[in-house]
Amino acid sequence: MGPNLVVRGASVVTAGGVQAADVVVRGGKIAAIEAPGTADATAMTTIEGDGLLLLPGMVDAHVHFQEPGREAWEGFATGSAAAAAGGVTTVVDMPIDCDPPTVTAAAVEAKVAALQRHSRVDVALWGGLIPASVTELDAMAAAGVAGFKAFACPSGWDEFPASDEATLALGLAAGARLGLPVAVHCELSELGHSVESEVAAVRLAARLATAARAHLHVVHTSAAEAVDEARAWPGVSVETCPHYLFLDAAAALEAGAAAHCHPPIRGGDNAAQLWERLRLGMIDTVASDHSPCPPALKEGPAPWAGVDGVGLTLPLLLSDGRLPLTEVVRLTTDAARLLRLGRKGRLAPGFDADLVLVDRDRPWVVGPQTSWTRHPQSPFAGRTLPARVVRTLVRGRTVFTAEHGPEAEGYGRYIHPS
Repeated sequence: MGPNLVVRGASVVTAGGVQAADVVVRGGKIAAIEAPGTADATAMTTIEGDGLLLLPGMVDAHVHFQEPGREAWEGFATGSAAAAAGGVTTVVDMPIDCDPPTVTAAAVEAKVAALQRHSRVDVALWGGLIPASVTELDAMAAAGVAGFKAFACPSGWDEFPASDEATLALGLAAGARLGLPVAVHCELSELGHSVESEVAAVRLAARLATAARAHLHVVHTSAAEAVDEARAWPGVSVETCPHYLFLDAAAALEAGAAAHCHPPIRGGDNAAQLWERLRLGMIDTVASDHSPCPPALKEGPAPWAGVDGVGLTLPLLLSDGRLPLTEVVRLTTDAARLLRLGRKGRLAPGFDADLVLVDRDRPWVVGPQTSWTRHPQSPFAGRTLPARVVRTLVRGRTVFTAEHGPEAEGYGRYIHPS
């Protein structure tokens, strides 16, 4: 059984709007949302929420925590600490950078063991779709993966090669049969990292998904035109990332290697066009694509393509103010619905008490002193944000406070579709 507690008097953000309320937690689940000051807190811990926002914990559907095998890059201990500090209570970890990659049921089990030892937040997993893993998809599904991840271009790792058209078709057919989405990194190697490359890859993957009647999830969409292409097809969901929303090519150049990623941060008015598509509801989720590396790999003419960001997505969106709070909640929690992650992503009775308390008037500076990732490499370093996460709870247990930092290593659970 999980903790019993009451969060009193916070401004609670639900799909219906924002209201002052008491949130009652019993056994680690939300038991009730009641009028402020009315909840019976007898024999229960009380957390005062007056003056704070209370949101459902973010579900970040795209992180690279790289364990087992590459803990020197990140790992569940440090990655989950950074997540908790940013109000993320559930992550979906990618299969690519760990050693071995998560392309077999045995590799899924190894990753589950690692996360159960070290993670502070709950974790779901993507299984890898590569030519050699098409015979393992059923076994990985039985082991609980939330979906399959493929690259339409080289991933950067020899052991995780690109999926050709035949492999994508087989993976999408399996996803349709198993009821699992297939996430695709949409770039085509022959077109480089251009907008045309991204759009063409979305078109290819969407055509195959439509034929298979599968759910295609387009990850880290950087170009507004790629969003438009995805929305031209049925059954396609779209993810973008904060670095594509809050940076343009000039800002990325100024940030240097910390902003180097694939697909790249685009120039012109692309960021403004992505914001317009957010406002129109054309983008389903915002995820971090958190992928730090040892500092030496961020040096030289060909730095590692990855951005440190799992702790910043929610604070950036809340600090910006361009979106209503209800829309921020949708974009940071709807991955739970898309991936069928049970009782995650909502402030409602019966759901896990994954809660985030935010002070929208507590300025802080992004940098190594406020980061818990193993290798702080944020392109937003030095930026002052007015909104700060002051407490994060996973299933009713506090796993981070602004005063004391991360807590409860090893509390995180493996979760899977239900």
